[in-house]
Amino acid sequence: MDFRHNLRALHTFETVSRHLSVAAAAEELGVTQSAVSHQLRLLGEIVGERLIQKKGRGISLTDAGRDLARRLQPAFAEIDRSLAEAIGGTRDRVRLAICSSFAQAWLVPRLHSFYAAHPDIDLQIIMYAQDPELTDATGDAFVTTLPKDRGYHAQLLWPENLVAVVSSTVAARKKSFDCITTELQPGKIGSDWQTYARHSGRADLLPLTCRWLFASHYVIALDMVRQNLGAALIPDFLAQPDIDTGKMVLLDEALLPTHEDYHLCIKESRRTEPALDALLRWFKQELGRWEHRATDNRLKLVQP
Repeated sequence: MDFRHNLRALHTFETVSRHLSVAAAAEELGVTQSAVSHQLRLLGEIVGERLIQKKGRGISLTDAGRDLARRLQPAFAEIDRSLAEAIGGTRDRVRLAICSSFAQAWLVPRLHSFYAAHPDIDLQIIMYAQDPELTDATGDAFVTTLPKDRGYHAQLLWPENLVAVVSSTVAARKKSFDCITTELQPGKIGSDWQTYARHSGRADLLPLTCRWLFASHYVIALDMVRQNLGAALIPDFLAQPDIDTGKMVLLDEALLPTHEDYHLCIKESRRTEPALDALLRWFKQELGRWEHRATDNRLKLVQP
């Protein structure tokens, strides 16, 4: 079956599959919603499959729709890149999908270095809460703890280790304090602190009469520590700036590996693209500087 005469219908479906919204797709394409609906009906008739279904007040993809979208999204992303290379001028665009904690604590404070070294690269930072599917439709490069996708090069950036920290204000009180846990599931509440206590040999860190405080993400737990609400287990790179300035102190020098290490993932077939190669080289350079400084500073940390 020749689909070259139906590229508009394919493009329309690909746009809808990304937004899961006819209205948003119509806005991106610059057409009416009825025009989008017409192209979707046309494509459904051509392929002989139902691709989209209603879900509550919105829409979702059927199994056939998801399968088609997985193939179309990288194809249209490649068309966009090809057009940009042919007529798009001298600037490159790189979409970096990155988790909130690593973006906030590590990437953003160093962005001035990247911008200075690569003024012709437009780095678009896309923050996510859960590891995304590695596809060209989502991003060009990914910082993820799930580097197992076939066809992707995974460069280890930083092993995630948890440290037990409390604000200097709370530590100075020399009283018991609440513990902030990021384990919220029934039956697992506080298991992060229990694991840390076994790992460090510090059973005294476990709360006896104090209540648990809860945070779903490390960045929230970090802000709760800053507000003097209690102690938390957070990644060392996330705590390091506040430790350096004396706003926080370690309860123990033990590092608890989570085995959810951060990797920079780039599709093997695209590693030689100048912009992506520049991003990879920059990460390696900055990580070398960070690792040396963090190691030196960690030796100077003092327990409360």
